[in-house]
Amino acid sequence: MEKSVKDLVTSKFVKVAEEDQLSQVVVKTAKDKKTMLACVLDKEGKLKGIITPKELLRAVEIREFGTIRRPFFEGPEILHILSSKYAKDIMSPPVSVKPEDNVDKAIDIMLDKGFYEVPVVDEQERILGVINYFSIITSSVEYFKP
Repeated sequence: MEKSVKDLVTSKFVKVAEEDQLSQVVVKTAKDKKTMLACVLDKEGKLKGIITPKELLRAVEIREFGTIRRPFFEGPEILHILSSKYAKDIMSPPVSVKPEDNVDKAIDIMLDKGFYEVPVVDEQERILGVINYFSIITSSVEYFKP
């Protein structure tokens, strides 16, 4: 299957600003039922970082106690963290693909990083959309249909 990223990119994804409070990031991410990645953009629409559920959990310091995972902080402390930290404080460096890249590159990133989607950017690092596992699987099914 020789497909390029541009064939499967979707413009539906979660966008957050570097200055967004974590509470805003959580709300925006929770509203979109099909994504688990927030793309952190600057004012020019350039990808500056990404926020996965892992970064959100680290921000509120989820700790494992035996087989139980629970917040290290509870109640008002979590609310304080969500209102006092910003997207730029917890984002990871951006990982992305270009539209002309082969879909295999996006799959490799997803498998390596444990992502369900990967941002797609142009030559100036402006975000064009994301490629996600669902579009890849759907495309594969169509390809192999009799």
